[in-house]
Amino acid sequence: MSVQKEPEQVMNQRGGSVLGKKTILKSDHFPGCQNKRLSPHIDGAPNYRQADSLRVHGVAIPTIDGIRNVLKHIGAQMDSLRAQVLWISLREEPVVYINGRPFVLRDVEQPFSNLEYTGINRHRVEEMESRLKQDILIEAARYGNKILVTDELPDGQMVDQWEPVSCDSVKTPLEVYEELQVEGYLVDYERVPITDEKSPKETDFDIL
Repeated sequence: MSVQKEPEQVMNQRGGSVLGKKTILKSDHFPGCQNKRLSPHIDGAPNYRQADSLRVHGVAIPTIDGIRNVLKHIGAQMDSLRAQVLWISLREEPVVYINGRPFVLRDVEQPFSNLEYTGINRHRVEEMESRLKQDILIEAARYGNKILVTDELPDGQMVDQWEPVSCDSVKTPLEVYEELQVEGYLVDYERVPITDEKSPKETDFDIL
């Protein structure tokens, strides 16, 4: 029988190749991320907006259901408008979905600061996400198939909690979009890692 430990103990004992010592899995979908002036409001997809009449849309990182809701709104389904969507993620840091919610890797001492991987390419960041998924499953096996995650409350406070996981409930972004394709959504997925608040490189424009 596994024994759950105090959060600080768990973080100090982490030894994964990506989920290492003194790192946390911070929820990337939190109450304060929604700009209430933007419309329409799509559940699970904060800050969704469309560039005037152009067929260009933007959104903060959504939940898996949020992705589905955006694709339904656009009509990217076989039984709808059949709009083909190219979904481009510009996230530089590794992201993993746990029970449908996105989480990012953060330093326990700086939970609100992105971990920068300047110059990282799609192959490397997706490789990190695959290893992060395995780290989560290995660690969860030691704690009764639960992983310690950190959520952000509406007042900005951080709270640690145990999240139940299974092999099917932990997914990389690539796996999420591949499964959406199987479900019949007309979406292709591209990853162009760009450092937050820095200009894209010329090669990034070549990819786009």
